[in-house]
Amino acid sequence: MPTLKTVFQYTIYPVFLGAAWGLMLVALQNGVNQYLATLPVVAAFGLLALLLERVLPFERAWLHGSDWNLDFTYYLINYLIKVTAQLGVLWLSTRVAFPRWFPTQLPFWAQVLLALTLIDFFLFFVHWQSHRYQWLWKLHAIHHSSERLYFLNGEKRHALHQVLEGAPGIAVCVVIGTPAPVIAAALALLAIHMMMQHTNLDYRAGFFKKLFCVAELHRWHHRADWRDAQVNFGAWLTVWDRLFRTSYDRPHLLSREALGEIGIREEPAFPTSYLQQARYPFVRKPRQWVATVGAVLLCLGPMAPVRAQPRPADALVGTWKNAQATLTVAVFREAQTYGAKIAQAPDPKQVGKIIIRNLVFDQESGEWTNGTLQLPAMAHAVSCFVRLTDANTLEVTGYHGLRLFGSTETYHRERP
Repeated sequence: MPTLKTVFQYTIYPVFLGAAWGLMLVALQNGVNQYLATLPVVAAFGLLALLLERVLPFERAWLHGSDWNLDFTYYLINYLIKVTAQLGVLWLSTRVAFPRWFPTQLPFWAQVLLALTLIDFFLFFVHWQSHRYQWLWKLHAIHHSSERLYFLNGEKRHALHQVLEGAPGIAVCVVIGTPAPVIAAALALLAIHMMMQHTNLDYRAGFFKKLFCVAELHRWHHRADWRDAQVNFGAWLTVWDRLFRTSYDRPHLLSREALGEIGIREEPAFPTSYLQQARYPFVRKPRQWVATVGAVLLCLGPMAPVRAQPRPADALVGTWKNAQATLTVAVFREAQTYGAKIAQAPDPKQVGKIIIRNLVFDQESGEWTNGTLQLPAMAHAVSCFVRLTDANTLEVTGYHGLRLFGSTETYHRERP
């Protein structure tokens, strides 16, 4: 006979989502204002999630932390962005005659599921790309900075990243003529689900884990090692991770010990206030700041691309000495790639060893990228890129996973 705890663990997810969804649908179908039908339900089920986490936590240490005020601030601001988006949908629907392609003849609940599926795809895609491109990652890193998981984490993201993730799917829904109450219900249902995706409640989704991105799957995505976190990007449905081969599950290993640390191991001194985190994507390299702002403006409206003049690819070739004058390397070209070998070192046995391979010149950025670096003291190779800050100064950056966590060494051109 299953114990009361087991019954609770396997039933709480469908009961929690089903009850919230049912309350919202009944209210909306009976003509209740979309805000009155959704906001009280989201708030009430947030309080319920808070209580349930204390009844049966996945990790008892996650019940307490100094980040509550920060995360609650994120929740309020980002949910306000959603409410503003809904107001925008209402305003547009009264002033623009969009095509009526959305199947409004379907039952209301089916319309909500269809709209949420459209929104969910773009959430998945932008999330996935946010782990592939540095300028997006710097916005998304705020979400991964938490060192514990609980129900508030679902809305913890930079405001600009909130816009980038949500705007494409909502825009598609608007353009095809999705009714405003349908979009409002879809966003509210998503908010409830995100609570259960990040909750510290030790529940089991059972069959539902094959369909929905539940906590048992999403916890793997928040592991502190960047390499381990490149899985389970979905917000609602698991189908996108399955299609793009990013799904991951090891149910027999899912324990607090097997999961390991949560957060960003590569950056232990991550800022801890809202304003500091809001500035985080923009405070480091100016070129990354320009790329981030430019990408946001491109998402919100047309903008003519501005490109720096590329450096000649062969400008890298030559002999270079590190800043400590302990190592001299010769950079050479081989077909369409570039490499470097040791020309002079304290240990004569190291001379002639190739330390950089397969650099390719990126004309748009003016950098040599996609290379590998392995200095004599390194146990294994890491990714690297190279840039010239001027004709006689070279920066070599080695990194593991993400460029922004790399270590840079400066070299100066040897005079002939």
